[in-house]
Formats: sequence, C-alpha cells, structure tokens
Amino acid sequence: MVAAGSAGVILAAGASRRMGEPKQLLPVHGRPLLEAALAAACESRLDEVVVVLGAHADEIRRTVRLGRARVVLNPAFAEGMSTSLRAGIASLGSHVARAVVMLGDQPDISAEVVDLLLDTQAASGLPAAALSFDGLLHPPVVLAREMWGDIESLEGDVGCRALVRAHPELVAAVAADKPGGHPVDIDTREDFERLAADPA
Repeated sequence: MVAAGSAGVILAAGASRRMGEPKQLLPVHGRPLLEAALAAACESRLDEVVVVLGAHADEIRRTVRLGRARVVLNPAFAEGMSTSLRAGIASLGSHVARAVVMLGDQPDISAEVVDLLLDTQAASGLPAAALSFDGLLHPPVVLAREMWGDIESLEGDVGCRALVRAHPELVAAVAADKPGGHPVDIDTREDFERLAADPA
C-alpha cells in the first residue's frame, strides 16, 4: 500500500519550567492553551491527530478536551522536545505519508493554516513546508516521510524548527503575515501576559 495519509503531531509534553506551572492548562480566551492547538488540528483536513504528553499528563487528560486526538505518552520528556518528536512520529502507521508537527503552545494557529501548509507542501514538490515569519521558518512544519529519518539526529530540547532552518532549500514557506498564522509560542509568564492582554 502506498502511504497517502496525513497526521498531526502536537508536542505538549514539557514541564513548563520557565512558566512555573503547566502552561498547557493556562486559560487563553476561555479555554486551556493546549486546547487551541488541538482544535486547529482536529478541525483541519488531517486524517488523524496525536498529542504527545509527558509532564502533567493525567491533569491534562482530565482538563483538556482532546477532540479526536490520540494520546501518546513520552516517558523521556525531561530529556527535551526531540524525544517527544520521535515518540509522536514513531506512533504513526505505515499509511501516513506526511506529518504536521505542531507545538501545543501556539494559540494563534488555525485549521486553515494547517490546511494551507498541507496544500503548499503538496503543490511545491518539496518534502517540507513551514510558516515563515520575520525571515525565519517556524512550526507548524509539514514533514514528508522521507524526512523523518533526520529526526533521529536531533537531541535535547530541539525540534522541527532546527531541522527546517538547517535545510531551507527543502522547505516551502508560507508567509505568516495574516490573521490565524502567527507562529509565536508561549514560553514565559511575560509571553502569557502579553497574549492575555490581546483581544481574542
């Protein structure tokens, strides 16, 4: 069987050390932060969605509406984002031809942006697509199966951002200068307070 499906892999296993509390559960526009990424993935044309959890996994499962997402647990989450990325990719079946890797703390990503990234990658003939903001490539990132082997070389708290920036010639860029496409993620209390001050 030729692989043809697409899957979303949402990385949400981190311990939120810089935040001081589980950022996946921070209230943003009336719902937990992680729920925004889940909704974008679940409402897109992705064939399946997995969310990688680690720290605070039980609390997240109790609190966050997962939609159609399947949970993958990463027991090695303390070793960094690269372990969650590998766990998520490893959970995908042979029918999946490409994965959209998303961060669980990017509340402004929409289902439309996910679909646009899928369409852009398919039309480009390149094995990857990513958002481009201020001249840099950002997640979400579409990775065709042929690029999954490169994930094995990642270590520590490194993910797809490093991968696509190292090989920009393989990446179809989508300008993130429109509503619903802002790639900024929430890492610190200041990031969160700035987001909370903005209207929904």
